[in-house]
Amino acid sequence: MIEKIDLRRFKRIEGAELKLSRINVFVGGNNSGKSCILQGIHFGVALAQARKIAGSDQFSPEQLRYCPTDDFLNLCHGVRLHEGTSVEVKFYEGIGDDERTASVSITRGRNGVVRARTSGDSLLERISDPKGFFSIYVPGLAGVSLKEEYRSELVVNNGIARGDANLFLRNLLLRIEKSEQRKARFSTQFDRVFPGCLVNTDFSETDHLTISSRVRMPEGRELPLDMVGTGMLQAIQLIAYITMYEPRLLLLDEPDAHLHPTNQKLLANTLMSIVDGSETKVLIASHSRHLLDAFSQYNDAKLFWVREGVAKEHGDWADVAVLMDLGALDQGERLLNGAYKYLFWTEDDDTKYLKMFLRANGVAEDECFIFSYQASSKVDAAKLMAAFVSRMRPGVRTIVHRDRDFMSDDEVNRLRVKYALKDEGSTRLFVTSKSDIEAYFASNEHLAEILEISQDDARVLIEATIQESQNEFTMKFQSKRNEIKQSLYKNDPENCPKIEDLLPGAVVPVEKAVGKLLLKKLGPKVQSRSVNAGAVLVASAALVDQQFQTLLADVKE
Repeated sequence: MIEKIDLRRFKRIEGAELKLSRINVFVGGNNSGKSCILQGIHFGVALAQARKIAGSDQFSPEQLRYCPTDDFLNLCHGVRLHEGTSVEVKFYEGIGDDERTASVSITRGRNGVVRARTSGDSLLERISDPKGFFSIYVPGLAGVSLKEEYRSELVVNNGIARGDANLFLRNLLLRIEKSEQRKARFSTQFDRVFPGCLVNTDFSETDHLTISSRVRMPEGRELPLDMVGTGMLQAIQLIAYITMYEPRLLLLDEPDAHLHPTNQKLLANTLMSIVDGSETKVLIASHSRHLLDAFSQYNDAKLFWVREGVAKEHGDWADVAVLMDLGALDQGERLLNGAYKYLFWTEDDDTKYLKMFLRANGVAEDECFIFSYQASSKVDAAKLMAAFVSRMRPGVRTIVHRDRDFMSDDEVNRLRVKYALKDEGSTRLFVTSKSDIEAYFASNEHLAEILEISQDDARVLIEATIQESQNEFTMKFQSKRNEIKQSLYKNDPENCPKIEDLLPGAVVPVEKAVGKLLLKKLGPKVQSRSVNAGAVLVASAALVDQQFQTLLADVKE
């Protein structure tokens, strides 16, 4: 079995040394390089085979069986491939005195042709065998065509080498059907995942135009291949590749995309069954929490977190799973790569007002990482994120932002208890003194400074704005109070203060206006004074919040 792969200067990967387990999972944000690792490994195998077929170090790019770009000169990390640069892939098999190696590299030859160099022992001979499939690369598992004509061995094999295996699945199944040994291996493996199910494939050159593949279900009914569920279809595809070609490396690029969680678990079970019954090792790039959960329970699985083209082993599967659940894998990478002092966990999707608020309160932009969870109902996720940060970046302090939304001090304490945020350790809950962050920018103190008017005049302007849209402000207040009742008084709704007691006469005063709405309504009035509405987004002394200042001072170093 392949124990280690060393990939150098391929696309986004400057260098990756991978010590492999039976199942190897690569996770990372978009454009992190996880797909490049799979492509680079398969390209190394395809390059060795093209070199063997050509019988020469130099040959035309058209002879490459697989290349993930139209121009092979673009494969090199950071620069165009030229005679002084190279892309290298090295494979290691066995351990210690039994170790065998194979090395393959590509550079630009004369007149722009491919120049490939190979070295190694018996391992290189097996990798270079053009009739063998040392690796199979599957760039996403998908559905199959409704009909499939019979294709020659060469056409099918070249299609598999290119990663177009889905176009030739029935051809694979037909070849398996014709071999009693392969048929038995396929059926045994398929039965492990789908007990009692059997795949039958039929084709006659004299009687049929297309290949017929059907799946017999345990109760006896039969379904055409294109009518079975996605989870079963993926299992058939994977088991067919393994049965037909017995690859040493199965490279799967996000096979979980668009799959229902149930089918993702079936996919994981299929892959674990495959490696248990073969000498194949699986390398899989994934964004699936469900696959991670399944593989984390497998004794011979390894997790690699790919960040900025660097793949590092990561022992805590739960950390990555949390980031996946929160849709925060990209943000997690940026947090770990930056020199931040604070993680601000905010309910606001638009964070520009929070950023200016922090600046006015003495928190520099390069000191804080802001992550938006977009809804106050997800405040509890902050605890998971805070735990992750404390393990991965000790010293970074987490501050959870929650708009007050007209909560009383007692209700704020209820919120702290509900989410177990009791101002202990390095995590703090910051609840705005005003209705929301935007309300600081709509205060008479802030507007007076921006518009260069008195605070009394600014207050008159704000009150007039609220009066013009009194019904809308009232409905906003009522909506926020109903959310508070559902969230904090679920078990004792009778104890929730009544709206009419909090808003006598259904008239919204300045202090109980939603800042987001108020800023929107103030925009035209600010512009009428020949001041751009965006001018309110500046730091001023009015934005300084003493409670927030106390919180910053109290967070433990």
